[in-house]
Amino acid sequence: MKNKMKAVICTKYGPPEVLKLVEIEKPQHQDDEVLIRNYGTSINTVDMLHRGGKAPKVAFWGIKRLVGFFLRREFGGLRKPKQKIVGGGFVGEIVSIGTDVSDWSVGDHVYGYSEKGGACAEYMAVPASVLAKKPSNLSFQEAAAVPGGSTPALVAFRDLVTPNKGDKVLIIGASGGIGTFAVQMAKNVYGAEVTGVCGPTNVDMVKEIGADFVIDYSKEDYTKSDSKYDIILDVVSAQNLSKCKNILASEGTYIANNPISSPRNIFHIMTNNKRFKTGTADESAAAMNLICEWIEEGKIKPVIDTVYPLSQTVEAHRHYETGRSKGRVVISIE
Repeated sequence: MKNKMKAVICTKYGPPEVLKLVEIEKPQHQDDEVLIRNYGTSINTVDMLHRGGKAPKVAFWGIKRLVGFFLRREFGGLRKPKQKIVGGGFVGEIVSIGTDVSDWSVGDHVYGYSEKGGACAEYMAVPASVLAKKPSNLSFQEAAAVPGGSTPALVAFRDLVTPNKGDKVLIIGASGGIGTFAVQMAKNVYGAEVTGVCGPTNVDMVKEIGADFVIDYSKEDYTKSDSKYDIILDVVSAQNLSKCKNILASEGTYIANNPISSPRNIFHIMTNNKRFKTGTADESAAAMNLICEWIEEGKIKPVIDTVYPLSQTVEAHRHYETGRSKGRVVISIE
C-alpha cells in the first residue's frame, strides 16, 4: 500500500482558486479510529465557510464581521485555516482499524461526517464513534450526497417541530441540497401535505420527489397566498417569520435554517418566540443510521445535481456558490 495520497488542501482563506490538489502523506489512525479509503464527499455551506473564512448570509455588517471572526477561530486560525483538507461528509471502505475499535471490521462500507474535515482526500482517519452503515441500495457516489444535506432536514422535523399526518408543510428552497431531503421526509416519513417553493427550472423535479404542490417563486408571491401552513421550513434564508405570518396557521411554526439572516429572526430568538424555531444539523452516527434506514426503505433518496472528480474541486465549489444546483454537488474520489 502506497504511503502517499491525493488531497485537496486549503492553506489560506479566499475564493475557490485557493484550493489546491496535492499529494501528501496518508494519515495514521489512532487507537479509537479507523482508516478509510474514501470514495466521495459532497459540498455543504460549511465548506464554503471553511474555505472563505467569511460568514454566511447575515443580518447586518457588524454581525457578519463577528460571525466571520468566530468561524475562523472554529477552523483553527485567524489568518489561515489549520484544518487544511476541506470536506466533512465521507463514504468509503475501512482498510485498517485501531486497537480499541470492536464494532467495525476491515472491508465494511461506511459513511458519516467528520467535524475535523479531511474528506477531500483518498484516505481519512476517522473516529469509530462517527461511523454509520452505508445504505446498501446506494452507490458510493450516491451515498456521498447524504451527509450534510439530509441532517438539517432531520433536525427540523424530528427535533424542532414534528409534522403530524396531513399537516400542511411549506418548504422554501425545496430544490436545493437540504430542501430535496426535506420534501421527501415531510411527505414520505411523516405523511404531511407538502408544498415546495423553487425556481421555474426546478418545478418538475420537486414534483417528482413527492411535493403535492409546487410554487414557482418567479410567478407567485407565496407570502400573500390564502393558504395556511402548519410548518414553514426556510432552508435558503429567503424570508423571515414576520414576512410569513399571513400564511402561517394560528398554532403554526416557522423554522429558519439560518437564523442570523434577518434582524427580525434575531429578535425572535432573543424574545424566545415560540412560533420561531432554529437548529443545527445532527451528524451523529445515530442520525446517519436513521437516514440509512429511511433510504433502504425507499422513503428518501439523494438528488444529485453534478458529480465532479477530485481534480475539479475548484469547479465544484464555483458551481455550488451559484446557488442554482438541483440537489447535491458531489465530488467523486474513486
